[in-house]
Amino acid sequence: MWCHRVLAYALFTVILASRASADTPVFLGFVDTSTRLAVQRSVEGAATRLARPDCQDVFADFTDAVGQRLSTTLVARGKSPAEAFGVLRFFDDGAAPQCRAGTTLAFTQTGSPLIRLCGLQFRNRFVQNRTTTEIIVIHEFLHALGLGENPPTSDAITKQVAVRCGD
Repeated sequence: MWCHRVLAYALFTVILASRASADTPVFLGFVDTSTRLAVQRSVEGAATRLARPDCQDVFADFTDAVGQRLSTTLVARGKSPAEAFGVLRFFDDGAAPQCRAGTTLAFTQTGSPLIRLCGLQFRNRFVQNRTTTEIIVIHEFLHALGLGENPPTSDAITKQVAVRCGD
């Protein structure tokens, strides 16, 4: 009988742990702890910004490939911005070709929850200006929701995120 209770408790613990991880961004491939910490703090700051109603207006500013506002996409998926943000995965991909020039901080494929970071550049920018890295995280989140690029340009996206979500 005690064996069944232990098994039930273990199963319950696994279910709770999987639910918690499903609602929390995941950090992958970070070898350098200061880089991981910079990314983690930027993600936390971005989440705090996204909790503000004025920042959430950014979802109505952009559309996906079929012309649907990202705010409509969230409603259609039955997800709040926090729930959609919680499924993101952040990967230190500093060896990627996009990172070699030293100017890119992060990138992702449209519709993908995997945000790739140029770890060293991202950490250095975090040290210089944390707000910038939080805005970049939100920028990449918009791509994860389906926002393409060109048009709008990367700079235009970042500027609009800063208008809605900046200080």
